[in-house]
Amino acid sequence: MSPNELVSVAKVVKPQGNKGEVAAELLTDFPQRFHHLKKVYLQKNDLSPFPLGLESFWFHRQRIILKFSGIDDIGAAEGLRGHEVRIERENLLALPTGSYYQFDLIDCVARDSRGRMLGRVTEVLEVGGNFLLNLKRDRKELLVPFAKDIVRRVDLSKKELLCELPPGLEEL
Repeated sequence: MSPNELVSVAKVVKPQGNKGEVAAELLTDFPQRFHHLKKVYLQKNDLSPFPLGLESFWFHRQRIILKFSGIDDIGAAEGLRGHEVRIERENLLALPTGSYYQFDLIDCVARDSRGRMLGRVTEVLEVGGNFLLNLKRDRKELLVPFAKDIVRRVDLSKKELLCELPPGLEEL
């Protein structure tokens, strides 16, 4: 399984109790997805991902508690600290029209209506409940609000965004 075919949905923070459960930080807006998962992949840094069966889960405070097959004591759970819990892209939930997964926007090229390249999306930032696209071109960075009146078209098949920037935004 190639790491590029996987999407992170949680990150193991610590063992939870002494029966092999782990507490994980959620990295998804769709925690209900865990109801449908039987297998996940764990990956840390650049190491190869490895599969684990998901036996059960429950939510506790702002985290999810996960129990994996074969992880039955606190020592084994400790070994999972810092691993990302990843799923295959085919297990992603369908989004409504006009909604996008943030990771799909990364590496998209943003252009204006004249075809001029504004930059390449390097990250998506959440600021005050709104999203900003961090565009990089050469050594310059530009933060562009991900709003319908600015980002007019998204073509993920071509990895392109058509943007209509308000006057003065590029000079900030």
